[in-house]
Amino acid sequence: MTRQIRKRSFYLWLLLPLVVLLTASTSFAAERDWQPQRTWVFIVGTLKWQHSEMFPSFPQTNRRDAQLADLFRRQGVPAEQMVYLQDERATTRRVRNEFSEMLSRTKDGDFLFVYFTGHGYKSDDERQTFFATYNASDKVPGWSTESIISDINQSFRGSRVWLTADCCYSGSLVKDAQRLNNRVSYACLTSSLASQTSTENWTFTEALLAGLRGRAYEDLNGDGEITLGEIAENTRQDMAFAEDQRSSFATRGTLSTDTILALAARKSSDELGRRVEVRSEGDWYKALITDARSGKFRVHYYGFEISDDEWVLPRQIRESRIRARARGEAEWARQEEPANAQRPAGQVNRIRRNTNGGSNDWSRTPSGWNH
Repeated sequence: MTRQIRKRSFYLWLLLPLVVLLTASTSFAAERDWQPQRTWVFIVGTLKWQHSEMFPSFPQTNRRDAQLADLFRRQGVPAEQMVYLQDERATTRRVRNEFSEMLSRTKDGDFLFVYFTGHGYKSDDERQTFFATYNASDKVPGWSTESIISDINQSFRGSRVWLTADCCYSGSLVKDAQRLNNRVSYACLTSSLASQTSTENWTFTEALLAGLRGRAYEDLNGDGEITLGEIAENTRQDMAFAEDQRSSFATRGTLSTDTILALAARKSSDELGRRVEVRSEGDWYKALITDARSGKFRVHYYGFEISDDEWVLPRQIRESRIRARARGEAEWARQEEPANAQRPAGQVNRIRRNTNGGSNDWSRTPSGWNH
């Protein structure tokens, strides 16, 4: 009898780690505060335009808007609950029609994610902000931030909305979001202020992707969960540090800063997430530490492709001389719009989003110089 009890105890000890692992996995899966089957995704990415004299094109290689759409697909959002309009397909009429049609199919309790990237511009009187659709021109208005809010108020039957935009004057969306019906909880995160132009780099969208992918370096408090507040804070720091630019963020209702959007692995080092300057190929570059192993650090260079990430030694890293911009709330209070970013000149083998042989002064839109 004693031998049988010991034998059973031995097997129980063998099974205990598996039980703990399965329990942990189940609890983790339940902790994320959004369900793919109840999620609707509307993504518009315009990197080239019909009227190129008004809106110069961006490079098409490795576009992050496509990565964002793919991320939601892989997470299990049903194909019929996703719309991704790219370039020629993103005309004003089609964007507005498909957005309204999607909203009409939502149900109580559903979650809506909206994203735009491309050019943003203001009306001549600067009272309205438009996202430049493929055929936007002096005669054809783009997708106005006001219409986005109006359409949601009119047709959305769900309960939570997350609005994002990576373009000039995108902060206007944050201001307009205040007009959303009180029954709708919302979060709005954009790359710039309502009165500010935006970088041509993918910095903002990369921060979104990293957070939603559950990258360990995005987990600020190391609890294994990446919240909406952590994504917003990482975005704020990235935009300030890398682009000398201020992002915009606001929330209301149950879509709070504590909303869990992804689960993260344990950090391999406390250094993960540090924004530093790294010496590579004879020059210093702004970078983010994303991994650590055997005394080396893997870094991502802001404004460059993931393929340019590399492992570096501690002696190649220095504290940034402009960290105060990424952390200093007092400085943000003293100046509404930061000065233009000073970016190091990249090497030929590093492809930047705006590499086209021209200057960073991108375009003349219907209302003036923007991008």
